[in-house]
Amino acid sequence: MGWMQHLKVALINTVGALVAIIWVPIPQVVAQSSLSEQANSDISVLETIKSINKNLKIPKKISSLPELYQIRDQLKVKLDRVSKILNLQEVREPWQYQFQLRQYEKTLKDFRSIEAKIIKEEKALQSWKQALSIATNAVAQGKKTQANYQTWQEAENLWLEAISSLRQIPQDSLMTEKAIEKMIEYQGYLAVACYEKVMAAARKQKTENNANTAPTIAYSLSPGFTIYGDTNRDGEVDRTDKSGRDKWSLSEGALMLFNNDDDNGDLIPDWQNGDVDGESDAADLAIVNLQLAENYRDAQIYISSDTDVSNYINVFQKTESGWQPVDISGTEALIPRAKIILGVEAKQFADRNWQGVVNLKAIAEKNGRQIASDTVQIGVVPWLMSPNTASVKELHVSDRGFANREFINKIIEIIEKTGVTAKINPGGTTWMQDTQEIGYVQFPSEGKMHNMNVVLKANRPRENDRYAMSLLKENFGLFEVGKPRQLDPLNRWADAYGNLEVTPPLPGYPMGRVYYGKAGKVGMNPDIIEFVKAQKIQGPPVDIDTSWLMMRHVDEILSFIPSKFGKPLMLIVSPEAGVKLLEKLSEESYGRAAINRGLSTQTTVRAGLNNEKLIQHNLYLQREKLNPLIEKLKQEFNLSNDQIIQVPAMFGYSGYSWWPNMVNSVVINGELLVSNPRGALINGKDYTQEKFRRLVSSSSLNINFMDDQYYQELRGNAHDAMNTTRLGKNNPFWKSLSENMSEFRAQSLDVVDMR
Repeated sequence: MGWMQHLKVALINTVGALVAIIWVPIPQVVAQSSLSEQANSDISVLETIKSINKNLKIPKKISSLPELYQIRDQLKVKLDRVSKILNLQEVREPWQYQFQLRQYEKTLKDFRSIEAKIIKEEKALQSWKQALSIATNAVAQGKKTQANYQTWQEAENLWLEAISSLRQIPQDSLMTEKAIEKMIEYQGYLAVACYEKVMAAARKQKTENNANTAPTIAYSLSPGFTIYGDTNRDGEVDRTDKSGRDKWSLSEGALMLFNNDDDNGDLIPDWQNGDVDGESDAADLAIVNLQLAENYRDAQIYISSDTDVSNYINVFQKTESGWQPVDISGTEALIPRAKIILGVEAKQFADRNWQGVVNLKAIAEKNGRQIASDTVQIGVVPWLMSPNTASVKELHVSDRGFANREFINKIIEIIEKTGVTAKINPGGTTWMQDTQEIGYVQFPSEGKMHNMNVVLKANRPRENDRYAMSLLKENFGLFEVGKPRQLDPLNRWADAYGNLEVTPPLPGYPMGRVYYGKAGKVGMNPDIIEFVKAQKIQGPPVDIDTSWLMMRHVDEILSFIPSKFGKPLMLIVSPEAGVKLLEKLSEESYGRAAINRGLSTQTTVRAGLNNEKLIQHNLYLQREKLNPLIEKLKQEFNLSNDQIIQVPAMFGYSGYSWWPNMVNSVVINGELLVSNPRGALINGKDYTQEKFRRLVSSSSLNINFMDDQYYQELRGNAHDAMNTTRLGKNNPFWKSLSENMSEFRAQSLDVVDMR
């Protein structure tokens, strides 16, 4: 198959049938090759110019910046062609030369006009992005739990700034209509912020006026009124839990579960239905006991909190007829019982707006007068990511028909002996890794420590959510963070979860440490990164420069595999090692050997080395990108030199892996699924495969080279194509905290003990 045909196939697979329909090869190359043969003809130059003009027409209506770029590129080609034709020796009549000159001047004028419009549209796009960024900050201000006058004042200023940024977009810009619509939207939010600011000022004034006349409440110091949960995290609520109720940290205090699995099979996470769906759902509740002395039995008991936490938790009371919802505003009394048992579930994980901890307060009243109260702190468990080295339960991959049938058959053959279940998604997304991040939570219940898998769904349009949604079931949770966002074409894949990974356990990070890709100012969705930070256990996340990659995904740069010696090994791409591999083959007289065999980039060792620009580009990547990154990761991940394996790789100018990327791999219970590099065949063996085997010989893994040609032509590899459900750690996170997390150990919210 010729290179043009390969390119067509790749484009059709990548962006669908639409590209195939509008694809038209540029005819200038043909015109260039035939020009010299026609140079002596009276009409050769004239006909050539006419041919160029006939194939390029500037549309009257341009709708996007990429379209402008395309027109500019076409004009550049045309300008170059016309200027080369401009030669007095090739014409016999003066009018022919004048005709050529007018065509050149017209093309130059069109080119400069398009260039000017591009500059204007790029500035408009910058103003648009700036407005969206400011608006995001304004929304965050409005979502603060304890918003006050200053909060709303800041929100008001941010909305004004966002609107001002939109006003910088010229009236004749391609973005004018969108900018007007967005300004109208932002002006509505501005009005809300102004109103809330006025109301907050009024509340503050009222509080100050009434400060000296507020009634004093008498609290009972009776020890017979006590609320307590599983503060020692042994899965049982008993008298040993009565100490330490008034403080919470990662290492101590009662835990509650974000109850996001589906125990009744209605395809809705349990926290959303406001009910307890049988025994399996009851097992997901954090049990809280309220011990009452005899003199409190005839009192009215209320449940409340020092702040409004109705958006964060649900509370139920256990009765003879089942679990009943509890009003947590402190206005509706509990059902009278000699022994009061409550069940608490969280409605979300901790994030930047909520620390994940609540002060649950029980209040006793008689004759409208408060006689006692007590408080217990409960914190939501963190969501944890699973590293590439953790044990696997399920492997997920999409069946794309004949194109990847051999790939899937190989997977099934490999994992049958590992006890892993293959979950095949017929006709599903090609890039299974990007659609969801399957992690887990740990929760003590009924005397045990449970690990439950929980999938973080990607921020994608609903029609692309089907597979992630299909994972929701009993003891398999689902949630999402943030919303889909519009990114520029170069960074439009930044929010896919091939760009969010976690290390195995490392010194100082016993549960692993999260890392993600960032290209300039654009990286993984900031909502996701802030969410990871709020979990505290696997952070702070480490950002890695992916600006030089086409897909901007960090899993194309590094991955981790286990070793025989306990310490994990970090595989990292090495363009320099890739160049040296070709040089070694050439030194051993294998210059004519084919590399990238069967791919659209197939060539020979000699031709690859003779491509000076490609070689220099890869050496530049090693020098400017990879070497500094290795030094950074040695510090951030506490790695020794013997833990770092530089894997031969080479990259094209636009940032795609020139041969299949062996770092983009998956560990499955002692098996390594790695892309077949399609290297030079020397004595019947793939030279690059053998080099990789030697590099990872200390891993004890069985190496399986996968035929992922289908994915390689689409600019992805084995890890991108698969996803995994992995087992959580046996050791609970609260017993795995390292010294670098001591700042989180000491954190607790101040409460008043009013027993």
